[in-house]
Amino acid sequence: MQTLEQTVVDVQQGVWIDAHRLRKAGLGKQLRIIVRPGVVQILPEPVPSEAMLSEPQGPSPLGWELFCTLGNDAQPGRLPDAAVDHDRYLYPRA
Repeated sequence: MQTLEQTVVDVQQGVWIDAHRLRKAGLGKQLRIIVRPGVVQILPEPVPSEAMLSEPQGPSPLGWELFCTLGNDAQPGRLPDAAVDHDRYLYPRA
């Protein structure tokens, strides 16, 4: 990761980060601040795109093609008659 700027500050009441530095880092107006022991992260808050807010679309050709390939390279299972006893394997009687 490239360091654009580094500054050491003495904290007296808080830390102020001016808008110029935030823009230089590629951050927008909405930010997410995550505080962990020893680390404070400032991340951009993703803005929902119009595509996400619009009506659901039908499957894309690529998505459908990928879906159809699921299971082509699946490993054989270890349970006998797994398809027949599906519920018994997933929901054992208590």
